[in-house]
Amino acid sequence: MSETELIGELTDICIRQAEIIKAQAYVLEQLGAQVKEEEALKEQNRLRAIAGEWEV
Repeated sequence: MSETELIGELTDICIRQAEIIKAQAYVLEQLGAQVKEEEALKEQNRLRAIAGEWEV
């Protein structure tokens, strides 16, 4: 394998790895948003429970 072929192959590997990393970052971002949404819902329900106790 020539040096040029080796560089081309390594470049292709790096490009594929970058695409995988981008996809992983997107999934992690979506997961983080989902976790924040779930936490907000939990807090909202907790506040409703507390406010419900004060209702007369």
